[in-house]
Parts: sequence; C-alpha cells; structure tokens
Amino acid sequence: MVFDGELPFPAGVSFLPAAHYATEVTSLPAELRVEDAAGNVLARFAAPTNVAPPYVMHLALSGRLKPAVFTTLDGKTRLSYIGSLPAEFNPCRKEYISSLAVRSAGGAGKVTATISAGVGQADVRFVTCARSLAPYRENGRLFFTFSARFFNSALGVGSLDPAHPETGVRYEGLILFDYGDGMLRNDLAAHLFFDEESGEWRGWASNFSTGQDNTGGRTQGGINAIWSTECPLKGFHIMRAKNLGLAGMNEDPCGFWDADAKKWRLFVSEFTKSGIRARMLESDRWDGGFSPIAGPVTEDSTGTTIMRMNGVPYCLSGSVDRAYYVYAYPGLEKLGTLTLHPTPWGEAKGWPHGRGWPAFVELPEGTPHRYLLLTMDRINFPGMPKPNWTYGALSLYVGRRQSRR
Repeated sequence: MVFDGELPFPAGVSFLPAAHYATEVTSLPAELRVEDAAGNVLARFAAPTNVAPPYVMHLALSGRLKPAVFTTLDGKTRLSYIGSLPAEFNPCRKEYISSLAVRSAGGAGKVTATISAGVGQADVRFVTCARSLAPYRENGRLFFTFSARFFNSALGVGSLDPAHPETGVRYEGLILFDYGDGMLRNDLAAHLFFDEESGEWRGWASNFSTGQDNTGGRTQGGINAIWSTECPLKGFHIMRAKNLGLAGMNEDPCGFWDADAKKWRLFVSEFTKSGIRARMLESDRWDGGFSPIAGPVTEDSTGTTIMRMNGVPYCLSGSVDRAYYVYAYPGLEKLGTLTLHPTPWGEAKGWPHGRGWPAFVELPEGTPHRYLLLTMDRINFPGMPKPNWTYGALSLYVGRRQSRR
C-alpha cells in the first residue's frame, strides 16, 4: 500500500518547509511563488510547459533540499523536474511558518497547502511505551512513524487498526524538529515513545537534516534525542532535539528502558570500515552517555529494531542481503532470519531493493492477528532521476503463534 493521505495546515500556519502545495494550471505561463506578506518573491517555480493545460501542478518541499515539481493529468502523476532554491533562501527558518505563503501567478488557480504522506514511504517504526517496549495504543489504534518521501523526506505519523490492518491504515500527521537555533528540520528514521514515568514524549531520530542545510554534513554521532510535553501523533507538531553525543556515525535508532539491567539500551546501525553494522549501546540516561556493549555484527544492517515475542526481547535488522536477521538481546548473537511470504523486495534486482525495515509488534492473546510486521519496498517513483530515491510502498504482514508437535 502507498499512503496518499493529506492533512490541512493547522490554524496560524501558512508555510512549512516540508509540505505539499498544489494548483490547477489552466493556461501558460504560470508559476508558484514563495512570497512574504508584502508580496516579495523568495523563490519561484514555473509550471511545466511540456504538458498541455489543464492539469494539476504539485510543488513538494523537503527543507533545504531541492524541491520537486509533479503534474497530474488524466489521473496519472508524473515527475516534471527537480527545482532549486535561491542560495539566500532557507525555508527552514522557524518564523516563516506564519510569515510566508505559496501563491500562484499567471494561469494558475488557488493554491492548496497540505502536509502530505508523500509519493513513497520508508523507515517505519511503531510508537512504543518506553518502560515496557509495548506498542502505544490510543482508541485501539497502533501508531507508527515513517519517512514521507518526495524528492527527500520528512517524518510522518500513521496509525492502523490492528483488528483490520489491511484496511484500517491512515495518515495522522507530520513532525518537524527544533534544535533551538531558529530552524525547523526534517529529521528521519525515528523511534518515538511515551515515557510513562516522566509523562513526556521522547525518542531518538537520525539527524540527516543537518547535512542538507549548510551545516557541513550530518552532526557528529548521527542521532538526536527528541522530546515534547505534548502528544505529537496527530496533525503538525514540533519536537525539541539535541545531539545524542554518540561516537562515530550512526542511524536507525531503537531503544527502551531495560528494567532488569536498569539501563537504557539503544540499538543502532553504525557506520564502520566494513560497512553499516548493527550495534547495541547502553546508558544511565535516555538522552546521552551511551557506550557500546555488543557488536558490531558481521552482517550488513539497516532498520535496527528491538522487539518482544512472548515477553522476550530480540533484535531485528534489515540488510543488503535481502534478509531480516534475528539476533539475541542484548549480546547480538545471530539466531537466524525471518521468513516472509511473499518477500517485500520481490524480484527487483540490485542491492537498494533488498534493504528493508522490520517494524514488529506483538499483540495480546485473543486479538485477530497476534503479530504484525510493517515494512517497505524500495521501488523508485517512475521518472525519478538517479541517484535520487523516493522508496515505494508499505507492506504489512500478519502472523500467529504455532505450536510445535
């Protein structure tokens, strides 16, 4: 399945650095402009001329990175071109959310501004309760975060009805991150949890955004601590963020409070000389002081995930090997691989298609599906120029416990 959900901007917001703007083009020339309240133009995007009006023009912003322009005609959406932003214009500035707007000119109509699930999704992770690693539930629904992909990404939130997971999936919202420097950033590949003891929403996110806004590359360590006193699961939300202070470069964090060890444990994909490898870290604090206790493993790793089955924690990891590896917790001894029917990478060729992201959850006895696994494929949006990658669709697997004879 591919999300095509959209939600309106919240009250008081007129511009976001991660958003979808659309207009109907009835004649050429036409364009979309980013303007301030006085009508000064900060950026402009021409309507494609290789498509005959009328058609719908889409402008997808992804922070500081190059925006994408799509067209929809006769029910089909196509990538028209990858645009650019003026060097002096940084759309991530926090004050812009209420002082700028995208407006049309020429033969274009009214502009609709929405937060969007993108044209592809990736990096899925169930929202949890940190002290137990149990899935967070609200009104019976499970929530998960994902990377909403256009040309690049922002962190989206989705939910599903575990009783009807094949039909009960919906788009819930968008989260941006505030480092305290006046910018709103699109950090990704997050693990979001509700901390029962503090009453705070917390987590970890991969700080890809700092490599995109002239800060000289990703911040050291690769992962931020994120937090908010308000629930960030619906609509538009801003979470605070700070560098976690990890050694080396890491991504794909997943963690929880291990009550037996009385430590915070964090499972990450670490960049090593041999490639990206899974490693287990621990700390007395959720927001810093982590040091390695196991790994790196020998297999290529991505989408590192800690999950429970029958109360026992295990570690999962996707891989370039077209496999979901299963490791013992916390020592990361390899136990085997998951068997999925059909495989999420199908018959696609080449290593990019093999790296999945195994978001796993165990539900109580008596539920229609005891186990759910949410993952994604890596099929690119048609016409997307390399090396850009949108990723593709979400795949949902269900399972039940089987008795051995």
